[in-house]
Amino acid sequence: MCGISGVVSKRLDRSTLKTTVDRMARALRHRGPDGTYVECFGPPSVSQPVALAHNRLAIIDVSDAGREPMSNEDGTAWLVFNGEIYNFKELRPRLEASGHRFNSHTDAEVIIHLYEEKGPACVEELEGIFAFAILDLRKDSLFLARDPLGVKPLFYAATKDSFIFGSEIKAILASSLVDPVLNRQAISDFFTFLYVPCPETAFEGIWQLPAAHSLTVRLKDLAVSSSCYWRPRESEDLTRSSYEQLKSAIRESLAASVKRQLVSDVPLGVFLSGGIDSTIVTGLAKSEKADVQTYTLTVPGEEYKFYDESEKSRAVSRHLKTEHFELPMEQPDFLEILNLVEFSDQPFANPTNYLMQQLSRKARAKITVALCGAGGDELFAGYPRTSAVRLARKLGWVPKPLLRFGTHFLGPLRDSHQNPRLRRARKFLGGLDSDFLAQYANWTYFLNERDKHELFRDWRNGQRQNGWHPSVETLRTAFNDCSIPSPDNRLLELDVKTFLADNILEYTDRMSMATGLEVRVPLLDTGFVELALNTPFSYKIQQGRTKAILVDAFSDFFPPEAREAPKRGFNAPLGQWINRFFDDYCEAANTRRGSPFGEDAGAAWREGVLDLSFIQRMRAEHRQGKADRSHELFACMIFDVWWRKYIRKTEPLAHW
Repeated sequence: MCGISGVVSKRLDRSTLKTTVDRMARALRHRGPDGTYVECFGPPSVSQPVALAHNRLAIIDVSDAGREPMSNEDGTAWLVFNGEIYNFKELRPRLEASGHRFNSHTDAEVIIHLYEEKGPACVEELEGIFAFAILDLRKDSLFLARDPLGVKPLFYAATKDSFIFGSEIKAILASSLVDPVLNRQAISDFFTFLYVPCPETAFEGIWQLPAAHSLTVRLKDLAVSSSCYWRPRESEDLTRSSYEQLKSAIRESLAASVKRQLVSDVPLGVFLSGGIDSTIVTGLAKSEKADVQTYTLTVPGEEYKFYDESEKSRAVSRHLKTEHFELPMEQPDFLEILNLVEFSDQPFANPTNYLMQQLSRKARAKITVALCGAGGDELFAGYPRTSAVRLARKLGWVPKPLLRFGTHFLGPLRDSHQNPRLRRARKFLGGLDSDFLAQYANWTYFLNERDKHELFRDWRNGQRQNGWHPSVETLRTAFNDCSIPSPDNRLLELDVKTFLADNILEYTDRMSMATGLEVRVPLLDTGFVELALNTPFSYKIQQGRTKAILVDAFSDFFPPEAREAPKRGFNAPLGQWINRFFDDYCEAANTRRGSPFGEDAGAAWREGVLDLSFIQRMRAEHRQGKADRSHELFACMIFDVWWRKYIRKTEPLAHW
């Protein structure tokens, strides 16, 4: 894994261009600790000055032959690449037979020669996780692409005289060619989802290239065009297959994916939570390698027992005979948690990113590559909300007053905040009186439009304008773009396109790359994704068992302790942290002196961007146990930190 960046500019001379791209590369140095390299190009080779930069994390062929930017034989095509291509060993002999000469053993060099053969269609043959850019001197163009599931990030901005791209937004901002201006639609969406959904970003004029998309820039006039090159395909053969046939297919397909992703010239391990997905990845890795190391982040303390998965992971490790490392999480450093905003560059309020940062940082002392189980819940209906969808259909006949009674009945119950069950029940009953996707948004996400109307002062009195839309419309657009016809599996595809790509893969990439660790996701191989999304939904949830066929396909990997344990998930105990956390932050906002949170903590609500009275109301509800408002309160703090660092620029950007 690496960091890539680049700029095309009509107004920068070659010297200024080099200075600009150097700044961009420095902002991404955490992604590539093994070296930073830059190449600049100008007329007459290209019609506009262009610079490419690469921050290298060496994984395959760690010699200097693997340095980027990398060119083809005659120097007419130049590549910068972030990711891994898992089928490069199959592609290389074919390219050599066509006359291409290789100077390294890297997977990167396969991309550039495949591009020579296929042009932009090269992405259709690549299996892996990637974001790359190719400068084509012959066509006077720049070609960018992102992998089919969106594992690797890629951002860009197009102005009247420049095109800028980077693995992270910070590279674009470091260019000084784009001003950081708040995108109100994105911020509205953030307070619903706790992340900013692609392709928007928190900054006007900066975009994220969607998963499975490529983009071409015509250099002479900076014209930009993009297209989608992959969608999951419906397979009638799979939908008609028997349970036993699909069990075998699932095992065979995932085993092949894990085998491909074990290729590495540096130390490699597996993140093991003891849950279904990580256990399967560990078992398959162990089938291929005798010496598998597994890593688990533990959460010590009796009060955090609900969130700690050390017993399950220990049992799985004993069963599969791995070399196991338990990495205890220290007491949370709240300032460190808030400052993680700098690795996503946008407001991002899923506190699991802190757990991933802790796990990655501690594991990085021993390994450079880790496999994880991301994607299993989305593909095989592992989340409680998926079962809620089916239950909601059954409750369609229940009179609405009876449902409201159920909501009122739960109202007086005090939420202990030690597990999310009561919050889920409240959200389920509270969302039944809506259209389907609004129900789904209510079960899955956080502030609705009514709440946000209270939170944003300048949105009151009907002042919604400039095309802002309710956040549920983001889900509706993605749902309508799904390609799987089965209604239940279509909902899972929606989760893959949104919740997985913009939330889980976001924090997995940023937090692992913050420590120079590469994380691979075997369950997101495109062939396996298509197999999973075509597996009949009735095979996934059976008699209350979620992910039934996936578990049955790998039943030999599970000791009784793991098979029978309730689902926990990789979650932070935010409900228990938030009172002290928010008290400390509010105290800093009130005193404004000598606080580690900064002298202008709370600027977002003091200046009226957020409404303090609504925040205090949420705070009271949480303290009284009327509702778990931990995520919403956390989102307010994260937004305030982001606002001060990126828009007001009164808080320093410590990480870059």
